Amino acid sequence: MDLVQWAVLIAFEGVIGGTSVLLSLTYLSFARMEKDVRRARMFIMADRIKRFLGAFTTGFVVLALTFSTAFLGITLPAAVATGAFFFFLGTVAYGIVELYFIVRPRQAVRTLGGKSWHPALRPKASPRAVEPTEDDHDATS
Repeated sequence: MDLVQWAVLIAFEGVIGGTSVLLSLTYLSFARMEKDVRRARMFIMADRIKRFLGAFTTGFVVLALTFSTAFLGITLPAAVATGAFFFFLGTVAYGIVELYFIVRPRQAVRTLGGKSWHPALRPKASPRAVEPTEDDHDATS
């Protein structure tokens, strides 16, 4: 085998191995999760579930189109078929990452002293409690 074939083989095994490890961790975490917490996470993380389903659907459609061209007798170049297969693996890996973040959401970023150079990493101000005034009981809206 030449260097390019080895690189493709290593990339293939890396994607397959990494995806299977991440999927195993996701399944084990999901299986151990309390029933009510699992139900709440599914409701809260609906956008992630939608992205997961979209990724899987897109990957399987590309793979199905690639196989159907072969069944119709249309020969695709090897690079196109290989690219379609790796695209399929990439969409599956992305979908599994979305599932993983449903089971184990990312933790909040903590900085030293509450200071950060990036605005997205700065801690948000906590909302202050608003005390009712004398006129609140008369409000109609």
